[in-house]
Amino acid sequence: MFLLIKLYFMSIFFGILLPSSMGFDAVRIYMIEKRNKQKIGAGGASVFVDRLIGFFLLSLLGVIGAWVAQNHGVSSNVLFTALFINFFVISLFFVLRNKSLYSCVTSYLLKIKRRKKIIEYLTLAYSAINSFPLKKVILWTVPLILLGQLSTIFCGFLIFKAFAIDLPFFFHLTFLPLISIISIIPVSISGFGLREGGFVYFYGLFGVDSNISFFVSLLYYFVLMMIPAFIGMLLYLFGSDQIKSIKNELKQINDR
Repeated sequence: MFLLIKLYFMSIFFGILLPSSMGFDAVRIYMIEKRNKQKIGAGGASVFVDRLIGFFLLSLLGVIGAWVAQNHGVSSNVLFTALFINFFVISLFFVLRNKSLYSCVTSYLLKIKRRKKIIEYLTLAYSAINSFPLKKVILWTVPLILLGQLSTIFCGFLIFKAFAIDLPFFFHLTFLPLISIISIIPVSISGFGLREGGFVYFYGLFGVDSNISFFVSLLYYFVLMMIPAFIGMLLYLFGSDQIKSIKNELKQINDR
């Protein structure tokens, strides 16, 4: 368990400079599979399934929030957007478990150079995803993921409260999931710009000053990403693996 927590924080540290707000997932997949070379693809499958469930729950929270907020001035377009994202995530999950679609993708990859390694990895990842014990883990992973999603939304709620912006919680339940999903689009480093624009736009609909929304978005990012990244840096620099590596290097120098 400690190893998984350590890998999570370290992946955030290494992933903050990658495109999209979820760039650390790519680092997490790399670090998991580096430690489990005999099960290539399984690490990626676990991270992918975890993220897919997270997106579904996040968009579902957005749907619930938008449905409630409709009666308080929020446009129905926001609800339709949340519903579309939710439907897209569900469709993606079922499509990726479709054998015929997988066959079409691999047949296309046969035309690409270095196709052997690509298809080999894709085959292992596809097998891992479809053999993933979803029924066994879903009962205890879903509540944990949902609790994590709600905690991030509550964090945004508290930051706005600190700036004397007293919006009802269901507004945050509507906007923050949509902003989080928008910031996943890989067009900027760590989602910068997209996230801030989302805060300014959505909260501006209810008269929140753009400067406050912008500053809140930076604090929100700092709390959710920069603090874990700092912890990940400490774990990397002073973790047992790094210390062991340094000791081995010192021993080699002394032996000379």
